[in-house]
Amino acid sequence: MPFNMAFDKKMMLAEASTNLPPKDALSKLGYILFPTDIAPREADVLRDTIFKAGQAGARCLLDDPGVRDIVIKLREQLSDAALMRASAVAVQAIAFDKNPDANWKVSWHQDLIFPFASQPNKRGFDLPSKKDGVDYARPPMEVLEELLAVRFHLDDCGETNGPLRVAPGSHRHGILRSTEIPDYVARYGETKCLANTGDALLLKPLLLHASSPAINPQHRRVLHLVYCSGEAISEKWYRSI
Repeated sequence: MPFNMAFDKKMMLAEASTNLPPKDALSKLGYILFPTDIAPREADVLRDTIFKAGQAGARCLLDDPGVRDIVIKLREQLSDAALMRASAVAVQAIAFDKNPDANWKVSWHQDLIFPFASQPNKRGFDLPSKKDGVDYARPPMEVLEELLAVRFHLDDCGETNGPLRVAPGSHRHGILRSTEIPDYVARYGETKCLANTGDALLLKPLLLHASSPAINPQHRRVLHLVYCSGEAISEKWYRSI
């Protein structure tokens, strides 16, 4: 099916439920499903190269050639659809594989911590930490609001294999204290984000999200990318494409 036809067909679901075009739905809800035009063979390559047996995933994958190709193609498709600026840069790439041997639960949270080239020392960059030799910190609100996560699905994600759950609209309240999170989830409710292989789930990092262990564990491999709008920030990202 041609890309534009596939995009129109799937985006009708979002428009029907929100009465908003996709860009406005992303702004209002904090997430939207996007059917990509990535060839199946490219997903096959990623499944074979960025995942290792016995591991639930890997961090800092922007140096991988296959990941870099996907980063560029997704940016082109999303900017053509007016869902991302053409100047956006990818600043993070993580692989997740929820499977029978790694069937985890993730509590409700926001994504707030990102990798930098060195420990940030500018005002507003908080909660410094180091993972596997890489410096991480929470950037200021104005930077967090410029970020967009793109979860590229390498397997089908249905009801039974631990899909991501989101609280639509909860991203509009800034950084939440852990004690506030249950109230916001109760206020906004939750939606399961189901997807087919090749779909991309676009997600505002401030959106509350969680996932449960799979009921029927199968591979649920995802390449999780984070893009920044392209506006200059006062600290240097660990990697950027």
